Amino acid sequence: MEGKILIVEDEEGLRSSLRDYFQREGFQVVVAVDGRQAIAALDDYRPDLVILDVQLPYRDGLEICREVRRRYDHGVDIIMVSGKKMELMDKVVGLEIGADVYLFKPFETRELLAQVRALLRRRHALGARSEDNGWYNVDQRLRIHFQKRLVEVNQKPVHLTRLEFDLLQKLAEQPDMPFTRSTLLDEVWGYANTGEYSDAAINTCISKLRAKIEPDPGNPQYIISVHGVGYRFSTD
Repeated sequence: MEGKILIVEDEEGLRSSLRDYFQREGFQVVVAVDGRQAIAALDDYRPDLVILDVQLPYRDGLEICREVRRRYDHGVDIIMVSGKKMELMDKVVGLEIGADVYLFKPFETRELLAQVRALLRRRHALGARSEDNGWYNVDQRLRIHFQKRLVEVNQKPVHLTRLEFDLLQKLAEQPDMPFTRSTLLDEVWGYANTGEYSDAAINTCISKLRAKIEPDPGNPQYIISVHGVGYRFSTD
């Protein structure tokens, strides 16, 4: 997958290893060691995505994140990483000021790669929608209009309930990104819960959604179960 990445990290070893890793994966990569270099690189390089450390010299990652959102709104995706002791409030602040993803160190590079690819897929999907009057053409069979909350299968409208559409949108906006059941309950249903009721709520909604959009609900091609995790949306 092609994409331009800016890595802003003051720790030399991690900065070099991330640069080499993403270059091997086929990305174009530029690095910055502090907040001042980051702003200059943003203007010169115009990346698709920024991997941004929170603790930086001169201007910290939170300030840089605000600056990116002020200049480019959501034209650039941001993954913030922090070496601070894991605190929920730090993550909440990062997400509220505009980060798309917030990870704590140490993290698995494969997880970071998955997040990068998911965000770039979402960007590609949004671009495809903007070129076709807002429709996201998943394939020749299925298309979705998120703003108008419409779904068509084989050019025929499909009625979804509010929860069914919200669940489909959550999954489809980040293709191939696995979502846990607890995340879906929290972000789609609006609460976090555990136990049989949670499983039943997810299973029922997934089953009804598959029945409405899948060519073969018993062998789904869009809403894929991820063993031990939850579900993901496939565009393959």
